[in-house]
Amino acid sequence: MNSVIAFWREERGMANVLVTLYVMPVMLFLSMAIVPFFVYSMKADHLNTLANHALKEAEAVGYVSPSIIAATNARLAQLGMGSVTVGGTAYPSYTGSTDTKVLRHSADPTIRLVLKYPAPNLTRILSAVGGNGTSSTHEGFYNLVLYGKSEAYE
Repeated sequence: MNSVIAFWREERGMANVLVTLYVMPVMLFLSMAIVPFFVYSMKADHLNTLANHALKEAEAVGYVSPSIIAATNARLAQLGMGSVTVGGTAYPSYTGSTDTKVLRHSADPTIRLVLKYPAPNLTRILSAVGGNGTSSTHEGFYNLVLYGKSEAYE
């Protein structure tokens, strides 16, 4: 009987066990939750870099040509971000980009490059802690809109 009483008197040891049982799963979840955020930000960075490169090419030519689109799509595919169809629409999408040649000495020599690509679903992680995450693969889109000045003479 004395050993049972002595066991329950040692509160500090039991408190450490209880704290460990509650804190460790939370810490494990938080350490694994950073991975989707890292993937999301790295994809955004890659898209921004490739869109800036495509804009520089478009500035030299005077518009977003089919060859620039094909080269950008090939670069995206090399990074594992190839063509994707969501809701019947193919991505990456360049809808809204300048598709007619703009000369350097035009009244408005602005070239517009629009790149839209599906973003990874980050809200699924919320369902693990009772949030409203959905099971859809893509829930949002990266939508980059860049402007440049045409350098084309003819």
